[in-house]
Amino acid sequence: MSDKLNDWEISEDYYDSQEKDKKMSLEDFILESDLDHGELMTPSPSDELLKKTIEDVHQVLALAGEGKNIKEISALTGLEETYVYNIQVCAQGFHEDDEIAVAHLVLG
Repeated sequence: MSDKLNDWEISEDYYDSQEKDKKMSLEDFILESDLDHGELMTPSPSDELLKKTIEDVHQVLALAGEGKNIKEISALTGLEETYVYNIQVCAQGFHEDDEIAVAHLVLG
C-alpha cells in the first residue's frame, strides 16, 4: 500500500503541477495532415477567396480595435454590415487574434 502512495500516477501534486504549466494554443490542435511541407496552414496562391477574407478580417479587427462600430466599419471598408458582424463574432473566440483561423470560420 505504501508503494501506491508514492506512485506519481496517483499523486495529486503531480497532476496539479501539470495543469498549472499547460497552456494550449492553436498549434496544439494541428494534425500532421494539416502541415504543408513543414509549414503551418497558410492559404495557397490559388485560394483568392480565403486571401480576400483574411484581408477583410484584418481590416475589420483593426478598425474595431480603434473603437469603430459595425456601421462605421461598413462605411469605411465598403463591406456589408452582416459580413462585418460575422467577422467580429467569429473573432471573439480567438485569444491569439489569428486572422487566418477567423477567415476559415467566416467562410465555414
